[in-house]
Amino acid sequence: MGVRGGAHPRAHRAVPPRQGRPAKQAGGSGRHFGPRLDTLLTLGLDSCVVAGVPNESAPPVQNPLIPAGPKEDVALDAAGLTDVGQERDKNEDAYLIGTLHRSLVVHHASASAEGWFAGEPAGTLLLVADGMGGQGGGDIASRTAVNAVSSYLLNALTWAKPAAGRSVDQRDSLMGVRDGLSSAVLTGDASVKTAGAKTGTPRMGTTLTAVLVQWPLAYVAHVGDTRCYLLRGGKLLRLTNDHNMAARLGPDDDRRNDEELQSILWNTLGASDELPRPDLNKLELALGDTLLLCSDGLNKHVSDEQLAAVLSSGDNSRVCCAKLVQMALDGGGTDNVTALVARTMPRR
Repeated sequence: MGVRGGAHPRAHRAVPPRQGRPAKQAGGSGRHFGPRLDTLLTLGLDSCVVAGVPNESAPPVQNPLIPAGPKEDVALDAAGLTDVGQERDKNEDAYLIGTLHRSLVVHHASASAEGWFAGEPAGTLLLVADGMGGQGGGDIASRTAVNAVSSYLLNALTWAKPAAGRSVDQRDSLMGVRDGLSSAVLTGDASVKTAGAKTGTPRMGTTLTAVLVQWPLAYVAHVGDTRCYLLRGGKLLRLTNDHNMAARLGPDDDRRNDEELQSILWNTLGASDELPRPDLNKLELALGDTLLLCSDGLNKHVSDEQLAAVLSSGDNSRVCCAKLVQMALDGGGTDNVTALVARTMPRR
């Protein structure tokens, strides 16, 4: 991660917590688990999958598998879960899981040709955003970013398939996926700023971590301090760097653990007149790999070792999300918490 000159922070997470809300125990009946429906934006993407906490008296429900690419024998078991946490009045996190499809809707034709036709999937999109805004608006910012980025990619991705025999790198160049992701992030930034101007909260902003899976490749675009992890062979690897002021300090600087510096972001969508600088990465996936996208409300309270243990447990993605969110709540739940888990597996 490059260090930008100047010391002007771009966004601050300081939000007054709600007072007097006791932490609820795991399994308590008073807490609503599951995604807020108004933060789950499909925007023409299908195969959206959401998760709730499984009923302990019944066997866990298996998610419908999502295609990992055109005519591939690989699928994704993917789910997400978000919770407001123990101390906040409003959930400013948003997430999305969706499969990008081209489609044709026939309005007038001979009887045999009427209907709706779907082409092969172009990829699966995973998004997590964590909003912020001093006078409010963080929830609007995160939803707006998820909306804008997914809509842009739906309309901007090249649908033509690579010619047979092209290498992975040639396909990457042909489809321009990384350029598309970068442009999608800039579109999200512009949309958040426009929404902020319209709602009277011009400094609202959001983080964004996005993964586009086009088997066997995964493209990661990242701004802020939401995170993306990869679990492979029982080992957990973090694929993103936090864009906060603490992370810009040297590795031996004790202030890297300062919570105040960790809460000040220098790279966001919205919240600044500057443009975001997304980190863009590409990796090749293998069967059995597990991706975790999360807001900082999870990693504040759940260690990397605990994350790896849950993701290695063999549970399906719904159950993993439920366990991770509950662990964050049991650890204090000081912030909104979101977990999105996607595991590659053979298509049945």
